Amino acid sequence: MKVLIALPIRHPEFVLIDDVLDGKVACSGSNGSAIRLAGLLSEAGLDVCLSTASESQSTKFTCIKHELVEVAKFDHLIVHGTHWNGTSLTFGNQALAKTILWVKNHITFTLAYNFLCQGGKKIVCPSVYHANISRALPQWRKKVTVIYNTYSCTFKPTTSMLPTRQPKPRLLFIGAITKSKGFVELTKIWSYLAKQQVNLELAIAGSISIHAAPGAIKLGSSGLGDIELETKCIQPWLEALSENYQPHFLGALSPIQLRNELSKSWAAIVNPGGVPETFCISAVEAQACNRTVFSVQDGALKETVYRGNFHSLAKEKSVESVAERIIDGLSNMEAVAENGRLAGEFVRGKFTPEAIRDAWISLLSGQKTEPELPKTWDNPRDLMCDLVRWSKTGVLINKYRRA
Repeated sequence: MKVLIALPIRHPEFVLIDDVLDGKVACSGSNGSAIRLAGLLSEAGLDVCLSTASESQSTKFTCIKHELVEVAKFDHLIVHGTHWNGTSLTFGNQALAKTILWVKNHITFTLAYNFLCQGGKKIVCPSVYHANISRALPQWRKKVTVIYNTYSCTFKPTTSMLPTRQPKPRLLFIGAITKSKGFVELTKIWSYLAKQQVNLELAIAGSISIHAAPGAIKLGSSGLGDIELETKCIQPWLEALSENYQPHFLGALSPIQLRNELSKSWAAIVNPGGVPETFCISAVEAQACNRTVFSVQDGALKETVYRGNFHSLAKEKSVESVAERIIDGLSNMEAVAENGRLAGEFVRGKFTPEAIRDAWISLLSGQKTEPELPKTWDNPRDLMCDLVRWSKTGVLINKYRRA
């Protein structure tokens, strides 16, 4: 079985793919997940080729630039969502029948419907929450599948990660320094905590550079975010904070470096913003290191964040709600530590590389995969989407828009 896995149309350069697999270079969760999948399928005996935007090489599998792909040589194509623009596939519509669209972010009904209508094989979503967004699609249960993203095996607890009594505990933010991944909300949460004079320090791991293609974004002076974000958000925020509450910017970290920073941290915080996560690999990786994750109880975070021993996800999307969860955690250090330990067990049981590899192999072989799509309604939206699907209203609306 010969399989092509395509990274986004544009992405940061990866000269040595093996360095990503070994956790030696910084990489976004989305790109890292695709590269790790290529490694897992190759180890399982499949003939894998990774399609990239620029010259790359690996000792584990073949790498080829997008424009050099010959689709006739492959049995299956697993492509990032950017390769489908609603009407055409980067590699040619003649390959749609063997193409699996691997969507990482929110996808519109029109994009998904047109892909399937024109002959696309399957749509793979990284969470049940994400798959549920497409519930109104015709043949939703047959054409939409859930397979979780892989996380780097570099993330695991070590002796240095045992809970310790720190004079000043450290909260580690992990994520993209952008407007839409909770960073802006983080600045407000930290300002709130600073006013409460909590005994806590903040470290920030991330940079927009690992999420964008070279030259795609004009970085600010610090090199962490774009000029507008640095000028209008970061600089005024830092100027308003007292010296005791200045955050530590760590920049883009490799998995090995991030694991070491997690070992020094009391807990982690990921995307506490208003845009729901479809799957937060950073949250999974932090928990793999036995750390509790703080955020909002929304999107796929409800599926990926363990909170059985301490409720670390705020029920409301507000600065105060998230901040109060953190303050409560500081008053219950032992509960947070135990929650982190249990979170590690949760992640190592639910998101194992072997289970995710086997799910992909089952999908490519035409077999059923786990987890299954929900069979009940959790909210009025689910019922409405089912009615739209059963009545084919969505199809009629889509035809009207195209007319």
